[in-house]
Amino acid sequence: MISIQIPFLLQAPDDDRQLTFHRILNEPWKSGATSCSAEFRIAHLNDALLLKFKVKEPFLKAKKRKNNDAVHLDNCVEFFLAFPGDESYYNFEFNCLGAVKAAYGKGRNYRKYLADEVLNRISNNLSLSINNLYDDRKICWELSVILNMDMFSFHQYSSFAGLKCTGNFTKCGEKLPQPHFLTWSDSLAEKPDFHRIEFFGKIDFSPLPVGFQSNKNITLLNPQAKLHET
Repeated sequence: MISIQIPFLLQAPDDDRQLTFHRILNEPWKSGATSCSAEFRIAHLNDALLLKFKVKEPFLKAKKRKNNDAVHLDNCVEFFLAFPGDESYYNFEFNCLGAVKAAYGKGRNYRKYLADEVLNRISNNLSLSINNLYDDRKICWELSVILNMDMFSFHQYSSFAGLKCTGNFTKCGEKLPQPHFLTWSDSLAEKPDFHRIEFFGKIDFSPLPVGFQSNKNITLLNPQAKLHET
């Protein structure tokens, strides 16, 4: 099983290049040539996730959509997360124009959409950039988003620190000229279906901030990542 250790930062970095890019390489349902590449960076701030997707592809085709609309038909990226011991999971989908779809539940057919109030806050925490400055003339688009802990609204966690979860990071575009389905954690499903928790990878959230040694006694005072060292 593929795994990732998500670093704990005390504050959002001014330059996220210090964070490692992880490639979304697997194409379990490949039906032809795919000229799309995708990768992501991720970190946590104790009570929030910092997530950035970077995609290069030859086509952009997307609509300005309402909350919880069919963003998977467009140039789309998606993040899945299941908390410890939970057979249900969250999925957050974004198209290249910043439209958001998010839900929680067990399997593809038993989803509960997150409330508009939550999705509007996610949209306010989202930024986009698009360019075609690369030599291969492909379009590069980047989406960055902050997902606060309380946006995972079906749970009552106050901190990501130390959680051992499962999940996935994916890229798709069902109605593009070259439809494709890319995934970080590979899948053995017979047909395109990212909603298969048995194929999620391991996502471990670092319990201590970057630069703190494990033999120090660290006490979290509150869910705002303020630390007290004794």
